[in-house]
Amino acid sequence: MTIKKENKENDYENTKKIISDLINEYKYRQNQIIEKMKSYQNELAETENIIKSIKEEKSDISKMLSPNSKDYNIEKYEEKLRNIREKIENLNKEIKETENRIIQLETVLNILNQQKSQIDIGLNILELQEQDRQRIARDLHDSTVQNLTSLIHKCELSTKFVDIDPVRTRLELLTISNTLKSVINEIREIIFNLKPMSLDDLGLIMTIERFINQLMNHHDIEIKLKYNEERNDILPVINLSIFRLIQEACNNAIKHANAKCIEIDIKYDENHINITIKDDGKGFDTNEIKERITQDYTGCGLSIMKERVYLLSGTLDIQSKINKGTIINISVPYSCKGEDR
Repeated sequence: MTIKKENKENDYENTKKIISDLINEYKYRQNQIIEKMKSYQNELAETENIIKSIKEEKSDISKMLSPNSKDYNIEKYEEKLRNIREKIENLNKEIKETENRIIQLETVLNILNQQKSQIDIGLNILELQEQDRQRIARDLHDSTVQNLTSLIHKCELSTKFVDIDPVRTRLELLTISNTLKSVINEIREIIFNLKPMSLDDLGLIMTIERFINQLMNHHDIEIKLKYNEERNDILPVINLSIFRLIQEACNNAIKHANAKCIEIDIKYDENHINITIKDDGKGFDTNEIKERITQDYTGCGLSIMKERVYLLSGTLDIQSKINKGTIINISVPYSCKGEDR
């Protein structure tokens, strides 16, 4: 099962289709955000009416509830109101960012209609995709992790003010606190997967070694890495794409092939980076899988690997037999920093 450049016209049309699919995906995401925005706006209006009603009928509520319960009830809705407004503000930002992505992709599509420089356009598409992943990583780090950390402090503080079954409540809150700490660690791992910062500082090989150690710590797997001297003048987008390919191949071998050993061989020659990934998993019938098209862009395996290699004007060869493991050979031409693409 080999991917290669058959002719320029087919490459041109395939690239246009990929960009169009990305534009449609962003537009679909934008519609989802708009629908969510409408839901929050309705919830906002409803909450504002409740608060208004509580304040107007303060005397009636006082007859039914104690003063402490009444004040807590109002504060609860006011806190909810602030949260909804914050969510609406974040959605507005996300809508603007999505619109910018659509404009960028449409610009690339217009350029593609004027010139058929396949490598340049392919790299531009990958850069747009990676910029979006960087945005997600930044948002997770700047907002989600901090919010969860704040919730931990609130949970720990709340244990001091419980007077009904305080022992059990304290234990429950401590459990919540520990769970939230675990979630934070998971989110930090997600951030690394979305944008491995070590690529910029340490290079491709050391980033792969870090990823391998992480896999071996979490799974019953042995992973061996061989490589020759790494080149330091490769475009960052190519290094990042190669890391994604190795990441996807290893995850597939562990999750789907039940592999116990993976061997990764990276060789830099004069014009190409050649990668071989071999596993001892259960394998599959390449003829059966060849025609299958995967639509799940969150972790779709072979289809995303094919697209990445294709956009880099490289080749991908997959050899596999049932119960005899899988061998993936990837060859990617590299553009060096400072070179004309």
